Formats: sequence, C-alpha cells, structure tokens
Amino acid sequence: MSREGRSPTTHQGPSDASALRHRSRPGRRRTLKAVNSELSNHPFERKQDLLKSSHLEMNRRIAATERWGAQEILARADDLAERAIMLWPAPLHGIGRAERNRDWQLAHQVLAALPHGTWTSYGDLAAFLGSGAQAVGNHLADTPGEANAYRVLTSQGKVSDGFRWTSPDDEGDVRARLTAAGIRFTVNGAADPAQRVTADDLALLLTGAGDTEADGEDAAQRTAQGQGGETRADRFFRQLAADDSPETVAAVRSLLHRWEEGGGWVGHGAGQVTTSAFLMLGEAGAPGRGIWPLTLYPGSGCGGTAEVVFQHLAAREPFTDRGLRAELLQRLNELKGVDIPEGKLALRPSFRLFLLEEDHNRELLAETLTWFRHCWDARETA
Repeated sequence: MSREGRSPTTHQGPSDASALRHRSRPGRRRTLKAVNSELSNHPFERKQDLLKSSHLEMNRRIAATERWGAQEILARADDLAERAIMLWPAPLHGIGRAERNRDWQLAHQVLAALPHGTWTSYGDLAAFLGSGAQAVGNHLADTPGEANAYRVLTSQGKVSDGFRWTSPDDEGDVRARLTAAGIRFTVNGAADPAQRVTADDLALLLTGAGDTEADGEDAAQRTAQGQGGETRADRFFRQLAADDSPETVAAVRSLLHRWEEGGGWVGHGAGQVTTSAFLMLGEAGAPGRGIWPLTLYPGSGCGGTAEVVFQHLAAREPFTDRGLRAELLQRLNELKGVDIPEGKLALRPSFRLFLLEEDHNRELLAETLTWFRHCWDARETA
C-alpha cells in the first residue's frame, strides 16, 4: 500500500491554511492506495464518508474525527510514533550480531548442500536467510573458502560483475567451473533457469525426507464433504477452473480417472485457500504405508502445477534406489515442455498442468504412472 497525504492540496479555510506547515508530518499520512484518486482534493467532510468504508483501522480513526487541522495532525503524529515504538523496539545490545552469525552459518550449510547441476541467486539465498541480496553478496565476497559461492548468480543467471575468487585455490574462468558443475547455459549466456534452486528449494535441502512424509499423508485424505456440501474434490476442481482453461481441467480429470482405474486413489488436501490432489498408492490413513509420485495444485494466478515429490520418494521403498528416481525423472522429461534437471532429484520440482492438454503428453504421463505403480507393487513381491 502507498502513503498519501490527508490534507487537500487546495486549502479551503483558515484551519486548512494553518495545516500547510505540517504537510510532511507523519500524522497527516495514510496508507490506503485503493481510494487515493477518490479522496483527491475533496473537502474533509467528503473524505470522512469515503474513509468510513476503509478496511484499515488507522483510516477509520480519521473518519471519526470531527475536524482535521494542525492540532489533530500533531496529535495523530504522536499516537503513530508511540505505536511504532511499541511494534518495533530498538535492537538489544549484541543481539543483532548474534543473529547475523547464525544466519551465515545457515548459508554455509545450504550452499554446501547444493546438488550437482544446480545454481541459486543472491535473492533466493537472501530470502531463505531472511536477509538482503546485497548483504549476501558482501558476505560471500568477504568469506574465503565458502563452498559453492561461485554458483550464486544474479537473478538473470549471470555471474555478478563484482564476483571475485576469495581463495588462491579457487581461480580460473567462472563459467568453465559452472559448466564442470553441470550448469547449462542458454544462447544469451545465462544459466539455465530450470536448474535454479529457489528459496523454497533451499529450505528443502536442509529438511530430511522423513520430515515431509507425515505431512503429506495427513493431508492426503480420501474425499470428504466440506462446508455447504462441497467435497474436497469439488473444491480442488473449482479452484483449478478459476485459473486454468476448461481443456486443462478436463485433462486433469482424465488423468485422475485413469489413476483410479489402475488401482490408485486420489486424496485431497484440506486447505481452504488452496487445496491439492495427491495421486496415492497404499493404504489410506496408514502412516508409512502409502506413497505418491505427484501432488497437483491449482494455480494462484499462474496456472496449476504438478509437483514431483522426489524428496518424499527418497525415503520410500523401492524409490530409495536413486536409479529408480532418475528413471522417473527421465520418463517425465519425455513430456513436451518438461525439463527437470537431475540436480532436482532431492527436491520437489514441478511442471505446468496445461501441458496435459496435449494428448501425447497425457498418454506419456499415464504410462509413467503405470510404471510407477508396477515398481511399487513389485517391492511387495521382492
């Protein structure tokens, strides 16, 4: 939200004229962007009517004020200052430094865990740490021997202009080192965006696969009726249809139907804001005795996605075998428009659901899921 002045730019009386001296004081500021143009240069009485409908408490307080002049501006400035002091107290002596040390230790751990064939950006690492991109860059530049520091690039996938090797043992062409680390480059010289490890991915690198299992199984419940008679499946498809084409929705319905015909079942997440669909095998409600290769999510303005849960699979037989997970990745990459790098085998990469509109893609994915189910069934025989 943006700030906007509360006083009119054209002054309409003695009280408004006296308020001119206080135009830069915080007491005359508000934080409502949606009605800035509506408030415009109206008299205060008209602005009161508009502010009464505001969803922001600080704006409704102005609407309850009988007049708006210098005295009211000063009083509001004092009130806002007191509230700011309560909400954002000054840092305690010595605490800030301890927090920074702890953050950087986390940076060392996650950079050391970067899989082969992946890169991250200063912004992603900063978001993971709760820091800033400039601070991250400064720290890496001042820390000799930092593992994989050369794999931290700009958001465009380029080596930072200010990058310098910090150790005599780490010299040579940066791009050559990146290529040796499995990083591919586009025609314009940027690192392949498909190999980028986001802030969420970085968090997964330090999360054990077992930590995500129970969460998935708890979320993946068989379809149950929700509020107003709407089932979780109904909610999933309603949310999917709000952001994807009818063709994509029909393709997803077809995929889930074939999964159930083959002996699997579909569990749906309980989320009210965004729900999900798990392609499940095994016993429902039996922790540790189920498995799922994909979780489907409706989009939030960008279209629905299919998340491939490699991290979860790494803790479940028979997919503890890295070779089987690699084969799953290879099969998925046969779909037109899917290009998951091998470096994401320990993570949860995703692809867009609209790709399933193509009959060939939908058939390939169905075959891959049949192969997955056979691998699961074969483990019991073994």
